[in-house]
Amino acid sequence: MRRSGFSLDVRTREPHPEDTEADLVVVMGKSLGHPEGEPPAVWEEERRLLARRLEAGRPSLGIGLGARLLAAAAGARVGPGEKGPVLGVHPVSLTMEGQADPLFAGFEEFFDVLHWQGDAIEPIPGAQELVSTARYPHQAFRVGKSYGVRFHPEVDGALFERWAGRSQEDVGRVGLTAEELLKREGPRVVRVQQHAMLLLERLAAFFARQVGAGGGERYLFTVDAIQRLAGRGVLLSPGIPRRAPIVRVGQTLSLKRPDGSRVEGTVRGMASFGDTGSAIPLLVLLDSPDDEVPPGSEALTSEPLTV
Repeated sequence: MRRSGFSLDVRTREPHPEDTEADLVVVMGKSLGHPEGEPPAVWEEERRLLARRLEAGRPSLGIGLGARLLAAAAGARVGPGEKGPVLGVHPVSLTMEGQADPLFAGFEEFFDVLHWQGDAIEPIPGAQELVSTARYPHQAFRVGKSYGVRFHPEVDGALFERWAGRSQEDVGRVGLTAEELLKREGPRVVRVQQHAMLLLERLAAFFARQVGAGGGERYLFTVDAIQRLAGRGVLLSPGIPRRAPIVRVGQTLSLKRPDGSRVEGTVRGMASFGDTGSAIPLLVLLDSPDDEVPPGSEALTSEPLTV
């Protein structure tokens, strides 16, 4: 989202009344549903917020639990699925509408995603179903100016490991221990990251166009490793998304260091070296050979992205 020009106000299950008027609201979260007892009251607050935004024609994005709440906000019945929870990497399929939606351009009809869900969603009034499974349809849908994505493109290997370790009850509902789940699904989560990152970049670009975001400086990534090359050259990792290259050779970058100071440079290339990870390190020529770029620096640009 920052790469697409949004300024973020990140909160944990804390909706505010003024969120109804925000340019964009993103609701996230994981849940296998509540087979017993009532769901948390804050979920109902978030559902009402999303319903107000739908009525006002304002865009929202729901991922995971957020998609469940968006469907309910649109008038769908949502409840525990009779076919049990789904946890791990499993295939989904594009519907005819999904194959025509720019969000999934270039995707195969069947592709793998990470699931962490256990609710069934009945048909969503006024929505286009884009991605489905035989077990639980409505894996991705569009309603008005909003998208819902029930699977989890935002989860990388490290976050999946934390989820497994902190969600023993959820993991137990699929008959596994956390260690068994990680051994079986961890490598699969890493393998689906390229498609997942492309989807996230496209979602961010779609909503940026919807609300006119993107003026001024854009965030690209936070530097976690630097390799010094000859002269003014540096190789910055992790870099940019492999499946959605968002900068071009010759583009200028500003590198904001942790102390707030900046150094400038120019993109000279992308250095994958046969790596198949989800990001490509950037080869950058700094303006001065004496400039230093410590870990934690933010790569920023004022030029348009090329998603």
